Amino acid sequence: MKRFALAVIVAVAPSSSAFTAPPSQPYVRVHGSLTTPAGASSTLGSSSLAATLSGCTTTGVIVRQGALAPGGGTLNPLAFFNPCSIDDSGRGAFYAQVVGSARNQGVFVSDGVTVTPIAVGCGGGGGSGVPGGGVGDPTPLGGTFSGFFAGTVFAPATNDVGDVVFIADVDGGSANRGLFFHRASTQQIEVVAAPGTPSPLGGVFSEVGPGGVNDDGVVVFLARQAGVANANAFRWQAGVVTKVAATGDPAPNGGTYTIVAGESFGFSDGTSIPTGPVPSINDAGQIAFRPLSNGPVSRGIVVVTNGVAAWRVRVNAPAPGGGTYFDFQAASLNERGDVAFFADFKPTPTTFSSGWFVVPPTGTGRRAMAFFDALDGGAQCFGLAFSRNPFTPLDDTGNLVVWTDAKLTSGAMQNRLVLCAADGTTATIAASGDASPLGGTYGTMDAWPSLNDVGQSSLAAGLAGAPGVTNAHFLVDHAVPWLDLGDGLAGTNGVPRLSGAGILATAAAGGLSLTSARPNAASFLFFAPTTVHVPLLDGTLVPAPTFTPLALPTDAVGAWSLSWASLPPVPACIDLYLQAWIADPLTPAGAAASNGLRGTTH
Repeated sequence: MKRFALAVIVAVAPSSSAFTAPPSQPYVRVHGSLTTPAGASSTLGSSSLAATLSGCTTTGVIVRQGALAPGGGTLNPLAFFNPCSIDDSGRGAFYAQVVGSARNQGVFVSDGVTVTPIAVGCGGGGGSGVPGGGVGDPTPLGGTFSGFFAGTVFAPATNDVGDVVFIADVDGGSANRGLFFHRASTQQIEVVAAPGTPSPLGGVFSEVGPGGVNDDGVVVFLARQAGVANANAFRWQAGVVTKVAATGDPAPNGGTYTIVAGESFGFSDGTSIPTGPVPSINDAGQIAFRPLSNGPVSRGIVVVTNGVAAWRVRVNAPAPGGGTYFDFQAASLNERGDVAFFADFKPTPTTFSSGWFVVPPTGTGRRAMAFFDALDGGAQCFGLAFSRNPFTPLDDTGNLVVWTDAKLTSGAMQNRLVLCAADGTTATIAASGDASPLGGTYGTMDAWPSLNDVGQSSLAAGLAGAPGVTNAHFLVDHAVPWLDLGDGLAGTNGVPRLSGAGILATAAAGGLSLTSARPNAASFLFFAPTTVHVPLLDGTLVPAPTFTPLALPTDAVGAWSLSWASLPPVPACIDLYLQAWIADPLTPAGAAASNGLRGTTH
């Protein structure tokens, strides 16, 4: 691969009562519950930039405590322990209490300007057995919505077209509870499943749990039948329910599944709900779930592709970064089929630790964050949250955002959201004690962020010192140092791939690389502080033609790399848009183009 040093100076202008502790979090693990060698440190520490992106992020408010609720009252999302799922438009779907109204709870969507109710209920919370006065919204099961469920495992799911999936109690309907699908295109609510609705396994469901959804409106969810010890995984689309996996089904590599979903919550009304791990589904229709088996592989993560199930990771297999896998939580799928998940692993045959991993369809993948990993400012990772669906912390290019309780050099603990970039580097994007856009500072942060595909992360937090606001859901923009903008044009070797590594800063380790281009060809790197997205040679020019492009010929395999180790000082927090164009006589217009790429200087 040909290598170059960037020595061009670019003149550009900048683009335009506190809660100190959440309720008990059964899905957060701290280092003290594990046995780790004394003085242990991450094997990934040398590859981590241990940097912070928070200085160049911009944070908006999705919804705040005290915001006006449609129909009366004010909202309290209790954001410090209720996650918010986000889509690629930056909209958030969330549970909230409604203060000052008989319609006192529900599921809502907000784009930061307008709060839209999806379903509103009344009475006690979900599972309380206190249905209220029947003033909730009507349901497709008859009757009205009553109690909704707070907490991590019951957070509503959303997709990029605005559909929302949620679970709620029903007062006076044909069932006391249901899993519901709000279809954005029709603004109608449909029943996914409820106690008493038919099961594809025969008979009817006795209990129904939460689910996730893809952009085609396909829902994967958990449900149990009467007399069966554990729940199974199902798929719903347009009113048709089919099985994904059930106890007793053949497992890949032999044996049968003994448990598909073994977690369940009980409630004061005497009912229970299967809660996980909830499966994940991507837009290609792939489904990932965490089963146990009596075959050669006793546990792991299975990915179903075109109806064929295969173990993606398994117990006792080598784990990236060293050691072997021991146990697994839910797996989140992205569009190219990568899975991200929390797992316990054994660094040595006699020690245990935990971490987050990202594993693609082929290869071993990477360990993204584990206990004792180095963070910026000399801090260490001392607490991690289990992976839980339907949250989407993994974007389509392999970037992952995780929550950690960081131990500072002073010995104090600090909540942080950390980007684990696809190139293996890490950077803090927000931390408790940082200034909030509502005034005051972030306090306790909810442990389940989501990362969308336009470089935005959710952040749910309690607030300290913010006038009249105790908690809010936020949207952190520029949460990734590199953003793939698409708009590539295929050539001899398909669409050339332009990617960035590290953080775009003077003397930082990293740079740009081009792959999959025509070998030994002339290529030109366009760069600018703005974009135009205009037609060019049957493709799309992404950067504005502001500066003379750099001539960078490709090597014998159709690649080059560009380092900025010698980059002169540049202003921080500047967006730089880049795209490579390659001479390619095998294309109709004689040129191919890479994807556009946004990098932010630091």
